[in-house]
Formats: sequence, structure tokens, C-alpha cells
Amino acid sequence: MAGDPAHDYTARYSVELAQEYLTMPPENRYPSVPFLHAAAKKRLPKFSYDYVNGGTGPGVGQERNRTALDAVTMTPRYVTQTGPVETEVEVFGRKFARPFGIAPMGLASLQVPDAELKFARAAKAADMPVGLSTACTVDIEEFGAIAGSNGWFQLYPPKDEAVNDDLIKRASDAGFGAMFVTVDVPASGWRPHDAYNGLAVPPRITPATIWNAAMRPCWSLSTLAAGIPHFKTLGRYSPDKSMRGMADFVSTQLGNPTSADRLKRIRDLWKGDLIIKGVMHPADAEAAIDMGYNGILVSNHGGRQLDAAPASIEVLSEIVDVVGDKAMVMADSGFSSGLDILRALAIGAKFVFCGRAFMWGLAAMGPAGVPHVINMLSDELERSLIQIGCPRLSELDRSWLSDHPRQTRYPNAR
Repeated sequence: MAGDPAHDYTARYSVELAQEYLTMPPENRYPSVPFLHAAAKKRLPKFSYDYVNGGTGPGVGQERNRTALDAVTMTPRYVTQTGPVETEVEVFGRKFARPFGIAPMGLASLQVPDAELKFARAAKAADMPVGLSTACTVDIEEFGAIAGSNGWFQLYPPKDEAVNDDLIKRASDAGFGAMFVTVDVPASGWRPHDAYNGLAVPPRITPATIWNAAMRPCWSLSTLAAGIPHFKTLGRYSPDKSMRGMADFVSTQLGNPTSADRLKRIRDLWKGDLIIKGVMHPADAEAAIDMGYNGILVSNHGGRQLDAAPASIEVLSEIVDVVGDKAMVMADSGFSSGLDILRALAIGAKFVFCGRAFMWGLAAMGPAGVPHVINMLSDELERSLIQIGCPRLSELDRSWLSDHPRQTRYPNAR
């Protein structure tokens, strides 16, 4: 009631709290990825949020990624020599200040207009790798003009070899520094949330999508102002140039098994560093190396393809042991903190890619969210190195891991 001292105090206190929140620096308002995740959920319509957040089937594989990472423990050593923290790594002969990059993400503009270009700008400024998916909503050329050799193109080999070859040529001409070849999408994943939401590109106009969009007016206005997202890079090959026609064309071209012969042919066409993405078995890693691939990305596609697949971190050590120094082993799928990155590096990965973490940052904070996540992950990684007593990343190995079934099987490996 107006005039009631208790009511007036409560109202004044609420206003002060709101003002304090709005003036908080990002590191206090969003101190970790879960805080960004929660904010992004409030800003995205349900069909957009579910597309990024969801996994395949009931999501057991996605949960397994988190559970398996949490199970990797590290024993700190406090009576050690201290020194400055060093996180520099060398990847394909090039030095980077951080051992992680931004993973390629398809349909990124469904969350934030021109999201891929915002990732490219932040990665270029931080001098770190950033992926671009074949299923992107921007042109290869405009992304390459920003990212340059920091851009790594993710090829989903299309059914049409002429399209496949032209994509490779375009990525090369645009100055991309490396290329992923994704092999873990032999068929499209079953994603119940997307089916329930009627997800489509362009979005289908239904009462549900209208309602969801209306509940997120900022997203709706920015998306309408930028134009409805569609597959720009692949769409140019579609004989039907309507957005629906381009979407149908993409669905027929992607989501097919990639044969060994096709992988060899891609190796012949791409003259730079080439990473096979989606490796979960040592035999696949060995086969790729025999074909001339010099990068192995251990990945279960973020839990979005096979719900029964093990977590990337669970199979990482075995693949590292088989590969040795014959190729660069990397990892992705579920990494959302500097400590997660440290876990993979201790097992033997040389580099880690994070996807959802950067999307949540962008959706929650706009373009400023991407460098915020870069700085946040870097800070978490540096703190974790200090906490375990190993300030120099170059000295990290499996001796820092606590006893763990999948780690103690390979006690002598890097």
C-alpha cells in the first residue's frame, strides 16, 4: 500500500537491485556459461533455443557428455615450482595463445542474425580458429573476408560431387586456413524437440511459431530486419531459388554416408591441413591418417546424432594412443568451461572446440558475448592450471589425472 513504510522500502530496494544488476560488469552478471545459457533461453523463441540446446533422441548421449567430463578428476600438486601461466599451443605449424576455438554451427542465424560473421570477427580479433558449417546461413566468401586463415571450413560432403568440389574450391579461394570433413552424419539425427516444434528453414508460419516469436519480440524484430535465415552457401546450387526450394535441395544433398573413396578424393582436392571430424573409434583415425588427413577431431557431434554413442572424452585416450604424433588430435562435444578444456588436454588432445558456449554468449549479450566467452574460458583455464600446480600447458600430461578407469589403461601416453 502506498505510504506504508514497509511497502516503500521494498519497492525502493527492488529498484536499487535492478539498477545494480543493469550496471554490473559482464564478468559478474555472466560469470560462467550456465549463466549465459539461462539468459539465452529467455531471449530465444522455443524452436530456436531447442534447436541449439537439444540432442538426439531422449538426450541421454548429451547428458553422458557432461557426466563423463565431470568424472575426469585431477590431483593438484601444491609443493611445486611456480611461474607465469603459459597456454600457447602450436597447431599445424601456427601458434595460438589459447588451446581452443569456436566450433562450426549450422543454422546459426536462426538464433542471432549473421551469427557466423559475429563469430568470425571475434575470432579474428582474438587470433583463434573459428569454424563455418556447410549448413551456414552466410556466404563462404563473406565469412572468409573477415576470418581469413583463422576460418576453418566444415565440409558436409554433398551427394552431388560437383557441388562438393565447388565448395572446396570456394573455401580455398576465400582463404580458409584448414578444413574439417564431417563423417558422423550418415543420416540426419532424430531430434524430437525439433519435430515437435515443427522446425524448418525458412520457419513454417503456424500458430505455435507465431506465439513463440511474439513472446520474444527483440528476436523477432532483429530477425525480420536482417531477413529470414536461409542456406546461403548451399542455396546457390539449388535449381529452385525460393527459400523452400533451397531448403529442400539442402536436405537431399546432406545427411549421407561418406565413403572411403570420397574421403580420399577430398584429400586430393584440398591442399591444406585437413581434419576428419566425428571420429570415435581408433580404426577410423588410423584409416584417415593412411589417407593423408593430418587432423583427427574426436566428436560425437555434441550428442546430436547417436544417443548410444560414448562421450568424446571417454574414447579420447585410446585414439590419442593410436594416433601418436602422426596427426593432430582435437576434441569437441560438451566442453563448456576452461576446466573441461584442461581435462581433454591432460588426456592428450592438442586442441578443443566449443560450440554451444559461444552461441549462448552471443544470444545473451549480443556481439560482446563472444569475446566475453573467449576471456571467460581463458581465465578458467588459467585458474585451473594454477590450481593443479601446472602453470605451463606444455608440461601437462596424464600424470595430473586422478585414478580413473579410462585413464589408467594408458598410463604411459602423453
